[in-house]
Amino acid sequence: MLYSIVQDIPGRLRLRCGRGLIDGAQAAGITDVLSAQKGIERVRVAPANGSVLVVYASGNSQVRDFVLDYMDKASILALPEGEPNSENFMVDENSAFYCSIVRMAAKRAMIRWLIPPQLGAAYTLASAIPFVFRGLKALLRGHFTVDVLDATAVTVSLIQRNFTSAGSIMFMLTLSDRLQEHVNARTRIALQESLLTRAEKVWMVGKDGIDIEVQLSDLEIGDKIHVRTGQTIPIDGTVVQGDATVNEASMTGESAPVHKKKDSTVFAGTICEEGALVVQVDALVGSSRIDQIVHMVEESSELKAGVQAHAEQLADALVPGSLLAFAGVLAATRNLYTASSVLMVDFSCAIKLSTPVAVMSAMREASTHGAIIKGGKYLEALANADVIVFDKTGTLTTATPQVERILTFGKMNEKEVLKLAACLEEHFPHSLARSIVQAAKDAGVHHEDENHSEVEYIVAHGIASRVGRKKVYLGSAHFVFGDEGIPKPEGLDELLDAEVPRASCVFMAVGKKLEAVLCIADPLRLEAASVLSRLREVGISHQVMLTGDSVNCAKSVADELGIDDYHAQVLPEDKSRYIEELKAAGHTVIMVGDGINDSPALAAANVSVALNDASDIARAVADVSVTESSLESLLMLREISSKLMTRIHRDYRFIVGFNTTLIGGGILGFIPPTTAAFLHNASTVAITAANTRRLLETTA
Repeated sequence: MLYSIVQDIPGRLRLRCGRGLIDGAQAAGITDVLSAQKGIERVRVAPANGSVLVVYASGNSQVRDFVLDYMDKASILALPEGEPNSENFMVDENSAFYCSIVRMAAKRAMIRWLIPPQLGAAYTLASAIPFVFRGLKALLRGHFTVDVLDATAVTVSLIQRNFTSAGSIMFMLTLSDRLQEHVNARTRIALQESLLTRAEKVWMVGKDGIDIEVQLSDLEIGDKIHVRTGQTIPIDGTVVQGDATVNEASMTGESAPVHKKKDSTVFAGTICEEGALVVQVDALVGSSRIDQIVHMVEESSELKAGVQAHAEQLADALVPGSLLAFAGVLAATRNLYTASSVLMVDFSCAIKLSTPVAVMSAMREASTHGAIIKGGKYLEALANADVIVFDKTGTLTTATPQVERILTFGKMNEKEVLKLAACLEEHFPHSLARSIVQAAKDAGVHHEDENHSEVEYIVAHGIASRVGRKKVYLGSAHFVFGDEGIPKPEGLDELLDAEVPRASCVFMAVGKKLEAVLCIADPLRLEAASVLSRLREVGISHQVMLTGDSVNCAKSVADELGIDDYHAQVLPEDKSRYIEELKAAGHTVIMVGDGINDSPALAAANVSVALNDASDIARAVADVSVTESSLESLLMLREISSKLMTRIHRDYRFIVGFNTTLIGGGILGFIPPTTAAFLHNASTVAITAANTRRLLETTA
C-alpha cells in the first residue's frame, strides 16, 4: 500500500495514503488491527484524506517498525473491515471539515492570484447565482431577511465590477455555513452514540437449549436470548423463563428495582440488577422503545436547529431599513458608489458581529460557574422562561436511596432492627440492601458478629433466615404478608401513607409477627425548596413535576416543595407531550431531567438542563449541562441569561440610533462616506469589546 510519512517523531507517527482510498469500515478495521498491538496507545484513521495517526510509547521503536511493516504489506484490495464507532465518525467528520476548509481557501487563492481575470470574473458570477437566488426567494415570500441584504451586497459589487469584493463576501458566507454544518454533525454523532450504546453480541438460546453467541443485528422476532446479572437488556421482549430484579430507573424514573418473571415485559436499555432471564425478542434493533425515544429526540433537535438565533432575528428586522436607506441615497445622488457605502454602514453588520461576542462571552462566563451552554438561543430561552418542569428522581431528589425512618411494632428497638436487617442484607448487592447496610454503618451499629443461619434469597420478594429458634423474613409486603402468611396489622397501609408517603418499605417479621418497617426513600436535595422559592422571585412562576413514581409519592414531594402541579406514573412520551402542550399554550419551558426517560421531554423543551449527577444520556441531550450537582445553578443561569438579553437589547438601541445618525448625515452630505464607514466600524469594534465584560459582576 502506497503512503507517505507526514510526521515521524518519537511516540508519534502519521502516514497519509491518499484521499478516497479508505472507507469508514476499512478505517475501523485498520484501527482495530493496529490498536491490538502492544505498546500502541491510540490510533486514528481518517477516510477523508487517508491519514493514519499512531501514538505509542516514545521509547518503543518496535511499534514504529511494526506499523510501517503492516502498511507496506497491506493491500488496498484486501483491507480489513470493522464496525465504525462514534470516534471513527467524529474523526471522519473532523477530517472532512478541515479538508473542505483547506480546499475553500486554496480555491479562493487560486481564483485571485493564478487564474486570468476574465475566468475569475466568470467564476465569481456563477458562484453568485445561489446567493442571489436565496435573496430573491426570500423577497418573493415577503421576507426581508439577511439573505436579501447579502444578495444585495453581492449584486452591487458585481454591478460595480468589483469581483474581488463579491468573492470575499461569498467566501465568508460559505465558510460560516460550513462551520454550522460541522457543529451540527458533531452534535448528532455524539447524541446518537450516547443514546444507543448497546452490546454488539448477545447469547441466543439455540434449538438444543445451548447458548450461542451471535451479533445483535442478526436477531429475529421470536428468538430467545439469555440476560444475566449486571448485563444491559439489549432489546424489548417478554420474559419466558427466570426471575430477576431489573433497574428501570433510566426508562421509567422509578428508583426501586422491578421484579421480572415469566410473561413480564422488559425494555432495551434497562439493567438486570440481579438474577437471570430468558427473553423472547419482541422488537428488533431500531424498533424498541429506546429507539423511538432517540427518534423523538432527533426530530426535536432538528426543529431546534431550524430556529434562528436572536442576533439573526434582530438583523433580519433591520434589513428593510438598510435597503430603504440604500435606495434613498441612490435616488438622491444617482451615484451607485455613494449609495453602496450605505450598505457598509448598515444596522445588521454591528448586530451580527457584536451579539455573537456577547453570547459567547456569556457562555464562557457560565462555564466558569459550572454550566456548559450549547448555544446562544438557549440563553434567550432561559431569560424568557415562565415555566420550569422537573423530573423527580435524581433531580429534585439525590437518587441515592437512604433509610428515612424505622417503624417498630414489637419488642426490638430501632438499632436492633437495623442490626439484624443489615446482617441479612449485606449478602446482596441491590440498591435497597446497600442503603440498609449504609444506615447501620452511619448509626455505628456493628452487625458482623450476628449469628444466623444461611440466608435464603427469593428474587424480587425478599430474604429469609433463622436467628436462634426464630425465622426472620425481610422483604416486600407481598412476600411477608402474602407468601409467608404473616398477619398484617390493621391500619398499616393508612399509617404508612400518612407517615412515609414517598418511601419504599421493607418489612421485617420475626417468627410470625411483624417486627418493623424500614422506610427507604430518595432524600430531597437540601437546596430544592430554597431554589424553587427563589426561581419564583425571578419570574419563573409556574413549577411542575413529572415522575414515574406513585401518586402518593409525587403528591408528598410536591406538597413539601410547594410545586404548583405534578403528574405521576408518566411515560417518556407523556412527558414530551406535556411539554408540547405547555409550549402550544404560549409558555417558554425549561425542563430539568436526568435519564433516558427524560430525553424526549428534554429535547421538546425550549431549553433543557441536566445536572452533574444526571446520566450521560441526559447530559448529551440537554441544551445546558451543569458540572455541579446543585439546583443553585438554575438561579445563576437565569441571572446570566437575563443580563445578557438586557445587554443585547441595549446594544440594539445604540446600534439603531448611532447608525441612523450616520446614514442621515450621509444623505444630507454632512458625513462623507469614508468617515461614516470609519465611525460605523469603530462603533462596532467598541460595542464588541464592551460585550466581553462579565455579566454577573456588572449591571450590564
